[in-house]
Amino acid sequence: MQGLGLQNEPACSIQQMVHAKRRPGGCLHALSHLFEPRGVAIVGASADLTRIGGQPVRALNRFGFRGAVYPVNPKYQAIDGLRCYASVADIGGPCDVALIAVPAQAACEAVRACGAAGIPFSIMLSAGFRETGAAGAALEAQLRQAAAEVGTRLIGPNCQGLLNLTTRLYAGFGSVFQEPELLAGAVSLVSQSGGFGFSVLMSCGARGIGFRVALSTGNEADVTTPEVIEALIEDPGTRIICAYIESVDDGRRLQAAGRRALAAGKPLLVWKSGNSADGARAATSHTGSMTGCYDVYRAAFRQSGIIEIFDIDDLADACRAFLGGVLPAGPRVASVGISGGAGILFTDRAIARGLTLAKLGEDTNKALRAAIPSFGSIANPVDVTASVFNDAALLTGVINAMLGDSEVDQLAVLLASLPGDAALRTARAIRDAIARHNKPIMLAWAPSRKRAEAARALLDEGHVPIYESPVRVAEAAAWLAGFAAARSAPPAAPPTIARVTMPAGDGPLDEAKSKTLLAQIGIPAARECVLPADTKTLTALNLKFPVAVKLLSRDIAHKSEVGGVVLGVASLDGVGTAIRTIRANLTRQRPDAAIDGFIVAEMITDGLETLIGVVRDPSFGPVVAFGLGGVMTEVLKDVTYRVAPFGANQARAMVGELRAAALFGTFRGRGALDVEALADAIARVSVLVAQEERIMEMDINPLFVRPRGHGVVAADALIVLR
Repeated sequence: MQGLGLQNEPACSIQQMVHAKRRPGGCLHALSHLFEPRGVAIVGASADLTRIGGQPVRALNRFGFRGAVYPVNPKYQAIDGLRCYASVADIGGPCDVALIAVPAQAACEAVRACGAAGIPFSIMLSAGFRETGAAGAALEAQLRQAAAEVGTRLIGPNCQGLLNLTTRLYAGFGSVFQEPELLAGAVSLVSQSGGFGFSVLMSCGARGIGFRVALSTGNEADVTTPEVIEALIEDPGTRIICAYIESVDDGRRLQAAGRRALAAGKPLLVWKSGNSADGARAATSHTGSMTGCYDVYRAAFRQSGIIEIFDIDDLADACRAFLGGVLPAGPRVASVGISGGAGILFTDRAIARGLTLAKLGEDTNKALRAAIPSFGSIANPVDVTASVFNDAALLTGVINAMLGDSEVDQLAVLLASLPGDAALRTARAIRDAIARHNKPIMLAWAPSRKRAEAARALLDEGHVPIYESPVRVAEAAAWLAGFAAARSAPPAAPPTIARVTMPAGDGPLDEAKSKTLLAQIGIPAARECVLPADTKTLTALNLKFPVAVKLLSRDIAHKSEVGGVVLGVASLDGVGTAIRTIRANLTRQRPDAAIDGFIVAEMITDGLETLIGVVRDPSFGPVVAFGLGGVMTEVLKDVTYRVAPFGANQARAMVGELRAAALFGTFRGRGALDVEALADAIARVSVLVAQEERIMEMDINPLFVRPRGHGVVAADALIVLR
């Protein structure tokens, strides 16, 4: 069992933040004075407390913020009982954050004034920048430059502000900044959408999830989502980090933040939107035409321990699970309930999410037989029937026996809508079990709240996650198990490869040159020979028939689409016939294409056709794809992805993620395929494309995976250089 890191460390006080640099172990991080400012200026403050410039004055002044509040506007002497300053230069006290609510055309001047006054952070609430078009983008560029020149870090523009509910910092505008009773807690949120992000906070708050810091980043002209995540990892008051993103410019920094969060024991939950517009990009390779933006994000999440969520229910449910404070030792789950149907629902979803059903030991079975009526079931999922809930001692024994079983990593207790005294007895039994066992325990329970208030209060006090359905319990158990597995996974470094000799020039390499490059990193090709373009007659080939005859042309990326491939050629005469056929096909379909020669290659008859591909993503850089290969690649689209470089462990995981993963094992009398050689080849490609920035796209298709011990063979390849 694992505990979640940093969960019991207290939040730093503002004074500790200020002096942290002077002592070892201080809790100062890059955004400390943003999250916990000593004072806040509101530039463009309004006496109308309902306006954007007035709402933060009212909230900071009335909702319990203990720092200084400085309204700034030369038109007023005072706002909401506070002195109003003509400019930020007139502020004499400590001020770490400036909220700027002025028209976009005045934004640069306001930022320069804040920097000159020594204010380290400016939150630009104003809109009218990149989101409005080219003119707004130019103005945003000027704003970014102004902030850099005067040394103030810029949040936004076009953002909604910042909350710190542990210090009662309400520095923004909108409905959430008018709610003084929001629940403080240990979850922090960064959102590229202000309105939606803060609505998520309010929705989760209504479900009992308390927040510490919530920041809207807007257009991210300067401070970005990955940077905020990095600061939250270092923030002792944050135990769980949530992010709503549409896109990030530096995908690798997001991945690095995910790995740091994983190492710190802080789950990073990311909700990614904008996934349906990825489209098919114009590309030379099959991989480029199949790979969308969202594919890359999902791959990046998998690699770096980031937990992807898809709705507010997911976010709230995951937070409940992780706030329980204990991680499972493995994927084995058990359930006990009063309904056989609930157990089946839990089991179905748990198995679908990659968990395994624990096989209970004989001692556990003995204890269950003694406690459960004969019409119940002691097999996992365990059905105790409703009668056992009338005896708290029996129920305690059942739960303790199951949690004490070394084969059980997590326990789900499925209570249906159990009310009243029976619910209270159950809650006490669960609390007793928690005190004895360091394993996650979660409930599926949906009683009338007024009939189970005492039981719910007892469970809430013990941080026992409660869900409305067995399915949601299984999802939560999967999140816990996945995070625990990612934390305990041994690091696997990418393989070391020799530096390759890159061909001169840009554009697609022909098949022969592509294979020569792959051979330098240890990926073999089939035995073959290259015939000159003017080949008319053949006397001998030192090859074993049958062979494939293929066009070699700098102008043709996909030979089969123009009739440039003839398979199963059984004789020397057949090779000549195949060459003539290919020439005729090219004359009909691509008379403009050059013929550089012909490849004659021995055919591989004992392997499975797969594809290794590469594209370059604008945010993440080189991305490797793997899937089933051959001419049906784009039809089947059974493909998975990883951001390069990576080791063989990630490559093996890619193989396992395919819908057709079973084909790589023993199948219909055929032995298992050489997955280790395949994983090594995928990892080597990932290192190559990470080292060689000139490689823009790549297809090795097909790459034949042969029986175990016989390796892999590249039967065709296309590499595009820049």
